[in-house]
Amino acid sequence: MEKIEQTVRYVKLFNIYKDFLTHKQIEVIGDYFLADLSLSEIAESREISRAAVEDAIKKSCLKLDECESRLHLLDKTERLAKISSKLKEKALNDSEIKEIEEIEKELDYGI
Repeated sequence: MEKIEQTVRYVKLFNIYKDFLTHKQIEVIGDYFLADLSLSEIAESREISRAAVEDAIKKSCLKLDECESRLHLLDKTERLAKISSKLKEKALNDSEIKEIEEIEKELDYGI
């Protein structure tokens, strides 16, 4: 998987499953994937070793992957988004399109 695709995937997983992570994992993952800070920058700002940052990211990603493998919420959200897109193409009027767009907004926030 390409680095950008991997980052996008983990951001999505983070948005869905962040409540399963510890407070420290949330902060480190946020710094790494959302703020795009380097391992060294995170280590310096948190006054921990670079190895500790790397370990926290690795454990967090494993936890996010484990949650998805059990619950499949990202897969379900992406499938629903595809269905929504198809429905939008077949919509007969502006009212139907607006209703579908409301559903899409809800999907953007996760199931």
